[in-house]
Parts: sequence; C-alpha cells; structure tokens
Amino acid sequence: MITPPTVFSSRWHWPALLAGHLLAALLLLSYSLPAGHAFWQALGADVFYLLNGSLANNGAWTWFWAWMNTREVDAASAVLLLAFLVFPLTATREKLQPLMCGFLALMLLMLPARELLSELTVAYGLSGPSPSLVLEPAYLFSELRPSIPAKDTASTSFPGDHASVLLIWFGFLAWNSRGTGARLLLGAVTLLLILPRLVGGAHWLADVAVGGMVMALVTLSWAFASPLAGWINHGLMKAATPLFRLCSRIPLLGRLPFFAVNR
Repeated sequence: MITPPTVFSSRWHWPALLAGHLLAALLLLSYSLPAGHAFWQALGADVFYLLNGSLANNGAWTWFWAWMNTREVDAASAVLLLAFLVFPLTATREKLQPLMCGFLALMLLMLPARELLSELTVAYGLSGPSPSLVLEPAYLFSELRPSIPAKDTASTSFPGDHASVLLIWFGFLAWNSRGTGARLLLGAVTLLLILPRLVGGAHWLADVAVGGMVMALVTLSWAFASPLAGWINHGLMKAATPLFRLCSRIPLLGRLPFFAVNR
C-alpha cells in the first residue's frame, strides 16, 4: 500500500500553537475593546466608501460585482476551490487525495472555533448590521441592478464565515503548494472571492480581517502546529480510499489526476 504524502504536521509544536492562539486572541481583543472597535469601524467605513463608492456610475463594473455577490457565483466559487483540490494546479497529483480529505478535516476543526466565536460575539455584542445599512451614501445592488439577485446587506455581519473558509483554504494550499507562483495564484483567487462582500457592503472590513482571520488562525494553528488535523485526515483517508479505488476503475473518471495513485 502506498503511504499518502503528509499535508499536516505530525508533531506538537507548542510555541507555534500558542503563538497562533495568542495572535487570534489579540486580534479579537483589538475589536472588542471600545477604542479598538472604534478604530476598526472607522477603517471599515473608509474601505466601504472606497469600494462601494466605485459602483456609483452603475456601469459594467457594477454589473460584474452584482453577479459576484449572487448564489450562482458562490456555487461556482465553491467549484473553483474544489478544482484546486482535484487537479494539480498548485500541488503535485500525489497530494490531491490527502488535500481533499485534509480540507474536510479543516472544516471539522473550524466548527468548535466558529461556535466559540459565535458565543463571544453574542456575549459582547460584537455583531451588527452591515455597512450598507448604516452608512450613507450606500449603492445597493437591489436598487442599481434589481434584476440581479445579489447580496448587499446583512442584519448581523460579524464574523465573516465566507472569508474564514477562503482564508483557511488559502493557508492550507499555500503551505502545501509548489512555489511562489502557486502561492500568488492562490492569493489572487482568495482576494477576488473575498472582495464581493466588501464591495457590495454586506460586510465590514473587520468581519473579514478580524472575524475571518481569527477562525483561520485558530484552525490552521491546530493543523500545522499539532498532529490533530493529521489524525483526522488519516481517518478520512482510510474511509475514503475504497471509494477512490472504485472511482479509479470507472472509464474517463479514472483518468483524472486525482485518481492517479489508485491505478
């Protein structure tokens, strides 16, 4: 049996694990304290006016960002993220199956962090309406492009779940990528998919830079500074390998690089 390449740490790295959690705690503290919260809100307002204000002319630029905020494009974005796990775009084909299972392991690891952050958000009243609902002028897709079912508001916008998944995806693949060019490509895709919610005004900058980053830091700390994610990934790989072998025998499907190690 071929031993799959490792995509996570196999040992405890206590200084890195503690540093990741400390950085996440300090970032969250910077948003929860009154002075820090005021700073983030002011910075978020500046970013909102800069990005959302670019929609004023209601031309092709507005049309593009309106579609980028639809459920259809969200679904296409999910397919794009999966493509990097199925095809050797930034990683070797030998790593593809461990990467796929590894990303599922990261989503499982993110759940406790998300629940804890949700409790803190409610307890300290950190979340509120999106900037498109409280700042003026605000250019709403629902008014500029009513025929496009775009998301441009949120009653409670913190934290940015969409951004947290993207940041975890980026950190995970960047760690396992084949070079600087691959990391730049991953960074460009991540930025492109984070921007729509900021341009449309459905999220504040802090929803991404604080909420999303806190969840990413905690999750990735457990992934790369402890063997926990590796243990979960090993179990997922063991359970999925028979299915991968079966798919590798199916004509056409079995020719995908993802199933190369099973042939």
